[in-house]
Amino acid sequence: MRTSAFKRARAACAILLLGAPAAAAEFKPESAGTTTIPAGMNRVYVLDPALSHMVDGRIYVLDAADLSLKGMLEAGFAGMMLAAPDKRRIYVATTFYERLTRGKRTDVIQVFDDQTLKVIDEIPIPTGRAQALSYRSLFQRSSDGNLLFIQNATPATSVSVVDAAGKRQLETPTPGCYGIYPAPTKPLRFSTLCGDGTIGTYTVSSNMQSSERKTSAKLFDASADPLFIHAERDQDGYVFLSFKGKLLRASLDGESATVTETLDIIPADAADWAPGGYQPFAVDPKSGMAYILMHPGNRDGAHKNPSAEIWAYDIRGKRLVARSPAANLTSLTLSAVDPALLFGVNAIDSKIERFMIDAGSRQISRAGEIKLGETAALVEAPR
Repeated sequence: MRTSAFKRARAACAILLLGAPAAAAEFKPESAGTTTIPAGMNRVYVLDPALSHMVDGRIYVLDAADLSLKGMLEAGFAGMMLAAPDKRRIYVATTFYERLTRGKRTDVIQVFDDQTLKVIDEIPIPTGRAQALSYRSLFQRSSDGNLLFIQNATPATSVSVVDAAGKRQLETPTPGCYGIYPAPTKPLRFSTLCGDGTIGTYTVSSNMQSSERKTSAKLFDASADPLFIHAERDQDGYVFLSFKGKLLRASLDGESATVTETLDIIPADAADWAPGGYQPFAVDPKSGMAYILMHPGNRDGAHKNPSAEIWAYDIRGKRLVARSPAANLTSLTLSAVDPALLFGVNAIDSKIERFMIDAGSRQISRAGEIKLGETAALVEAPR
């Protein structure tokens, strides 16, 4: 019995060995290579700080046409992203620790080429930048694109002004204020929101050795109705949104800021509704249409709640135009090249969603999605 069993096993091995060369000939290993993102591709950038392992934040690059994934960049620890299509650059202000989670801290601005997604430069910055969820207003650039503005918090607040080409730097104290809003036509000027309801405006000297501050009158009530730190550019200034659903149009070009108009977006029959999220609204500067993430259950502490609807509000006509179902969104942005496209972060289901805007009714409908990331926070579609 043992001899017979041994013979059968030996025959089976022989058959396997005879078949091995044929199987090996059929195996075709994948070949590794490199590619570039087409210069003309309209992109959507998604920053995910990866909150469960924050030393490993990521930035995803998607094709705006179909939300297909085209590449990924490292964002380090609590990185902030800024896309600059005119210079073909992606800037990432971030932190690295010598022992990954401890040790010497190094803060830098990484400069990526937006086609190869490779680091082409690195600018050391002071180790005081705000390590916070990525908001657009914490990392900005001047109107001419030559200066980068970085929010610091140690917890004392200041703004680092960085000459991206010459590497010159200036740290400007901004006590009691937070957020950066570059002047639309003055490259050496930026403003910041202050806790006493004023807006501080800073003008940097041409040699980047000093700055001068001018403080506005009280423009909002930070206790009764605070402003979201997220703001949107309008044709002639900025649009801010309050927790209770008011739009403030502000002029930030002058030496001191002014509010030019305040609009209440919430009608009487929707008094229980309020805006919410991290990037809670987007504005089309040409049409003056604002798209706002809204949810029911207005109460203190609900200002980061995800959406139930997107509201379309006509700023110039001063009226609510449309309400469209859109659940679980916390961030929203409008395509810079196609005013009929919105992109949102669905934080509950870890998805990036694409929306079409009807040009007549302003009703919004979903037109695609991709499941992506873990804790995506910021979405940008600069081209």
